[in-house]
Amino acid sequence: MQSLIRDQEDEEKGKSITTTELASLRHVSSMTPFVILIGLGVHALFEGLSLGLSNKTSSSVIFAVAILLHKGAAGLSLGISMAKTFPGKDAFVTKMMLLFALFTPLGVVLGWLLQGRHQLTEIIFSCLAAGSFLYIACSEVIVEEFSESTRKGQKLFFYLLGISLICSLMFFE
Repeated sequence: MQSLIRDQEDEEKGKSITTTELASLRHVSSMTPFVILIGLGVHALFEGLSLGLSNKTSSSVIFAVAILLHKGAAGLSLGISMAKTFPGKDAFVTKMMLLFALFTPLGVVLGWLLQGRHQLTEIIFSCLAAGSFLYIACSEVIVEEFSESTRKGQKLFFYLLGISLICSLMFFE
């Protein structure tokens, strides 16, 4: 009889641990869109800084085109993540997306304010912007896309096509 009671208690303890772990996983899961928002927001801020700090029209056009080419994809990714995590909370998701949309213009304004003040400041922020581009591309996007074994040839083709298109913008400078 005591063995039966002990087994039942152990089983209940197992359930409570599982429930606790599940609650913990839900908590982490609901934070994911906010982590993505912060990461993409900082990246977008640096994109805007690059655009705002550029002092030639041709450079500005190149930065603007590069930003436009991938801003939609980043916003779509964030929007899907938000909508999945917060179903039925459309107003909240819309506010978070508007917040994300403001990061790039804020960066542009900061770039304009910093432009021409100190050359070292411009260089530092331009390097931070370039570093954020490279970090996101190399550590996040490329690793994630090529970690799956499906369609690697197609992925490589479009990856190289994207690089080629961005590099071709330099010829318009």
